[in-house]
Amino acid sequence: MLEIRQANSKDIDLLATWTHALHLHEDDGNVPHHPNIKANLKKWLELEMDNKNGLFLIALEESEPIGFIFATSVVNDNGFLSNPLKGVIHLLWVNKEFRNQGVANALTEAIESCFSELSIGYIECSYTIKNQLAEKFWTRLNFRPYSVNARKLL
Repeated sequence: MLEIRQANSKDIDLLATWTHALHLHEDDGNVPHHPNIKANLKKWLELEMDNKNGLFLIALEESEPIGFIFATSVVNDNGFLSNPLKGVIHLLWVNKEFRNQGVANALTEAIESCFSELSIGYIECSYTIKNQLAEKFWTRLNFRPYSVNARKLL
């Protein structure tokens, strides 16, 4: 049976491994990786775990971690919107053997529930053009493209 719990500092190594796997899945190979990418990911995740506006959730099947989601609430007070709060989903990973079993849906629903309790009016996520699995998943959950990031290599 699927369980979802909040991640803690003991999960950092696993979160770093999954984050690196996601990066490799989405990477187009055009920008060189830092030689210490895994250590840097671990450091970044530790900082984000201490962020009071962030939330890491881990999905477990029979007490074994099988995926996670990381999101933050952000104040976007540019004066355009009546509610300056937005939710941002930064990372979502489910181990390959557990995909298409509702795990990503459950993690996303849990984050959406947290954002709703905070009266956050909308959520954004991003994924690379290369990640067609993500595009299909987010489209199925009614996420629609809103803005485009373009990159130019120098």
